[in-house]
Amino acid sequence: MCLGIPGRVVEMVQGFGDQLALVEVDGAARRVNIGLLDEAPAPRQWVLIHMGFAVELTDPAGAEEAMSGLELMGRPRDEPDVRRA
Repeated sequence: MCLGIPGRVVEMVQGFGDQLALVEVDGAARRVNIGLLDEAPAPRQWVLIHMGFAVELTDPAGAEEAMSGLELMGRPRDEPDVRRA
């Protein structure tokens, strides 16, 4: 598993070569490129995001592990992400 920001897929975004998904991250929806994944994620599936790209599919336990890793590096869960896309 890589270290990335966990997000839950809401839906696929039409167009854009079928490579964009709407993903919820900490309550905020953002567009994420899924072109690096071997297969398109299903709605409600978790992904790990790095620099706007989904780099790995994961499960709820993996998403929690990634969030815990971010907290260890000093990013509290309730801190808003000011770099929203």
